[in-house]
Amino acid sequence: MPIYVVEIAGRATFAFEAGSEDQANRHLADKTLSSDLYVLQSGGRSLWNGKSEIRLRAALPNEAALWETGERAADQRASSPSRVFLVPVVDPLKHDNDDDDIGDHDHGD
Repeated sequence: MPIYVVEIAGRATFAFEAGSEDQANRHLADKTLSSDLYVLQSGGRSLWNGKSEIRLRAALPNEAALWETGERAADQRASSPSRVFLVPVVDPLKHDNDDDDIGDHDHGD
C-alpha cells in the first residue's frame, strides 16, 4: 500500500498508509484527526492552527523509511499505529515529554 505524508503549512508532519488517495483523503476529513492536530504540539505550538493548509502527497523515500521504522517498532509492541509523526510531538493533555521523538506513533485511529 502507498505511504502518504500530510504537510501542514508546508511542513511534513506525519506519514500513514492508505489503500488509495481517496482513502487517504477520507482519513484527512476525519474530525478526530483535526482535533488531534489542533491539540498535539511540536516546538510548543499546535501542529495545526485550524486555518493553515493541510496538504496530502506521496511520501518521499526518506519519509517512507521513517514510516517503515515506526511501523516495525509498533509491531514489536503489538500495536499498529495509523500515523507516524515526522516531527517531535507532545500531547499536552498527557503531560508526558518522553514521547517527543521523531517517529512517535498515534494509536488513536
